[in-house]
Amino acid sequence: MPHPTLVIIDGPGGPTPDWYLSRLCPDYDVHVLWRPGPDPAAHERRVRTFDSWCAHVGVPADADLTDYTVEYAKRHSADGIVAFSEIPVVEAHTAAAELGLPGNPRESLPVLRNKTRQRAAFRAAGVPVPRFAEVRTAEEFHEARHTVGLPAVLKPVVGAGSMATHAVDADDDLDEIWAQACQAYVNDPRGGARPLFILEQRLIGSQWYPDARYGDHVSVESIVRRGRVTHLAVTDKFPLSPPFRENGSMLPSVLPTERVREIEACATAAVEALGLTDSAVHTEFKLTAEGPMAIEVNCRIGGGAVEMLHHSAGYDFVAATAAVATGGGLPAAPEPHRYAGWLIPQPPDRPVVLSRVPSTSEILAIPGVREAVVPHEVGARLSPERGSANYLTDVIAVSDRPEQLLDCFDRLTAPGLFAFHGPEEPVAG
Repeated sequence: MPHPTLVIIDGPGGPTPDWYLSRLCPDYDVHVLWRPGPDPAAHERRVRTFDSWCAHVGVPADADLTDYTVEYAKRHSADGIVAFSEIPVVEAHTAAAELGLPGNPRESLPVLRNKTRQRAAFRAAGVPVPRFAEVRTAEEFHEARHTVGLPAVLKPVVGAGSMATHAVDADDDLDEIWAQACQAYVNDPRGGARPLFILEQRLIGSQWYPDARYGDHVSVESIVRRGRVTHLAVTDKFPLSPPFRENGSMLPSVLPTERVREIEACATAAVEALGLTDSAVHTEFKLTAEGPMAIEVNCRIGGGAVEMLHHSAGYDFVAATAAVATGGGLPAAPEPHRYAGWLIPQPPDRPVVLSRVPSTSEILAIPGVREAVVPHEVGARLSPERGSANYLTDVIAVSDRPEQLLDCFDRLTAPGLFAFHGPEEPVAG
């Protein structure tokens, strides 16, 4: 019997091609569509990876990705289309809707990556959300300050990884913040040419955990199949680095069962408010004294969650997503038997240059660490404007005790493992 044909739109973030292709190619006729990037070395690495596994095509920069995907899928009689990356998720679901393949319905597509429309849908459905206003100009930013109130957060309507995100307080220079946010958005490849932002009430978190090393926000990783929501995990978080940069997460949650059920119920309401029917879903919440407050929904799994679910519960999220996209059988819900963490410690909240970088073997020697990537070398310039994407290292850690994962993060952020100097300072020695 021939394997189902699966078209994957590759993009930055999410599981690596080696990870998802090794799991899907034995059971699917896989075709990958991808955009060539500016780095020739990275381009060659991707080509070699795809060459070793499956058919693939580099989509021309001037081609409309949705139209290209539709025509390609037609020619190859695709049974499903999927994107593990957040960047092309709208194109993947739009193409699936165009061809009548499993995916979110056409009427839900405008909200998939639009924070303003998501919050409006949440509010209409009674899902708790902060006050918000969409802003296109500096003048609208000044006006929104009064309708939303302060403190607030300015972020792109369509963004990723906390890029171009700024705290807004009463004494801040709004024109300076607007100029910085627009410049960061335009300069980031995940951004766009025209700034479009949302100003929203800054939520005040509440400490739901006995250990202060946990953050005041969580995410819920879910699979939706024909409108039925299955929650795979509530994911605890490390505290954010200023202004709003992720440091990683852990699962399963250590929160009491009644708290986990409360968060899952809010996640179900958020999914239903957006009309999602066939998709992976990553829903973010702020934990407040009044209860969970919805931040946003993404139609992909959260960063590191694929690996964490694998190490914690032996769950194959990649296979589950492909099954949703092609109408195949879903694996059973995960049953965690240990704790797993995704640790991406951030550099300081100012422009810096790395003056010391540990070797991968140094990081792998830390108790609990299973996988480690060190993306930068000495001399690399890092800026908080890029959001969470400028992490110092990307670590997967596993333990029978959640406390060991917290200790692991403490080791990764201890003085001396990474060292920095200012952009204009000479390197010591």
